[in-house]
Amino acid sequence: MKITHHVSDELLLDYSSGALSEAWSIAVAAHLSKCSHCRATYSELEEVGGALLTGSSAGDVSDDIFENVLERLDDDKGFSAKEVKKNAEWAGSFGIPTVVADYLPTNSTNLPWKSLGLGVNQIVLDTKDKSATARLLKIPAGKKVPHHSHHGRELTVVFSGGFTDVTGDYGPGDIQELGGDVEHQPWVREGEDCVCLAVTDAPLKFSNVAVRLAQPLIGI
Repeated sequence: MKITHHVSDELLLDYSSGALSEAWSIAVAAHLSKCSHCRATYSELEEVGGALLTGSSAGDVSDDIFENVLERLDDDKGFSAKEVKKNAEWAGSFGIPTVVADYLPTNSTNLPWKSLGLGVNQIVLDTKDKSATARLLKIPAGKKVPHHSHHGRELTVVFSGGFTDVTGDYGPGDIQELGGDVEHQPWVREGEDCVCLAVTDAPLKFSNVAVRLAQPLIGI
C-alpha cells in the first residue's frame, strides 16, 4: 500500500496538541494508523511538545493544555498495536482501523447502513462532537459522486478501493483535506467499492438541483 496523500502539518500539529474535536481526530488517527510517514512526524511533534512543557513553569501552562496532553497520552498508550490492528471480520475486510470500528456495532449483520441513493450507503458515527460529523461511506465501484463544493472543511480517509478527482488519485490510507474553494466530482475506481471516512462541519454544496432538493432527506 503506497500512500501519496498525507495529513497537513497544520492539522497534525492541532491533533498532537489536542486542539482537534472528536470527529476530526478520528480522521487523523485513522490516517496515522495507515501511514508510517505521518506517524514519524507525529512522534517528532510529541517530542517537541514534551520538551516545551518540560521547559515551562506551572504558571505558563494552562490546566486545559495539561488535560489535553494527558488525554492524548492515554489515547496513545495502545496506538501502535491497537490502531494498526484490523478489527475482526467485516472491519478487517475493508481495512477499517480500530479507531473507526470502535464506533460501530460489533455485530456485522446489524450495521446501520443508510441509503443515500445511487447505491451509496453511509453510517454516521455516534460521537459527542457537535461541531462536525464523521460518516463511514460505501460507494459502488465506477460510481461518480455528484459534483459539489463545500460550505466548510472536509476530510476523507480511504480504507479500501479509491477515487479520482481534480485534486488527484486517492487509494487506501490516503487522506484528502478540502476547503470551500474546491469544486470536485469524485469518481470511484472500477472493480472495487470505495469504503472511506468523511468528516464535514457543514453541508455540501451540490451543483445538481435535484440533489440539492434531496439534501434535507439524506442529511449530507
